[in-house]
Amino acid sequence: MDVIRRSHLRRAAWAARDDGRKLSDMRTHATSRKVIIVEGKTDKSRILKVLREEVDVVCTQGTLSYEQVENDIVPLQHDEVYILVDADAAGNRLRKQLKRELPNAIDLYTRKSYREVARTPLEHLAKILADAHFEIDEQWLQVRPPRRERVPKTVHG
Repeated sequence: MDVIRRSHLRRAAWAARDDGRKLSDMRTHATSRKVIIVEGKTDKSRILKVLREEVDVVCTQGTLSYEQVENDIVPLQHDEVYILVDADAAGNRLRKQLKRELPNAIDLYTRKSYREVARTPLEHLAKILADAHFEIDEQWLQVRPPRRERVPKTVHG
């Protein structure tokens, strides 16, 4: 966070404290833009299915060229950035590269058993994003009834 933005937020916090408002209510569009970085188009479409708020989703296509970093990633330094990539070696390499460019980005993880964001069930994606304070479509957060356990039959003799 640069010095100008930090001082702006500090002044906003004091102003908010003086008249009872929360700083989170005072954020401007420029300081509150949320961005999620994913690997592919399928990942993007699945994330957009569960979200209920306006969020920019950036696709890297699995790799980052120098031009992509300069044109797409560096401009995100002042935004609220989240990284959600596949739970595999390529995803880990991409995450490390993104963290070098955006050290304040927040890491979101899918389960290793799903391996890919594209294969992660929508209910689980919704939970990941809800835990990161995104607004989620309620249908994906509904509690499913628990599975009924089978009771072993007893033999009466």
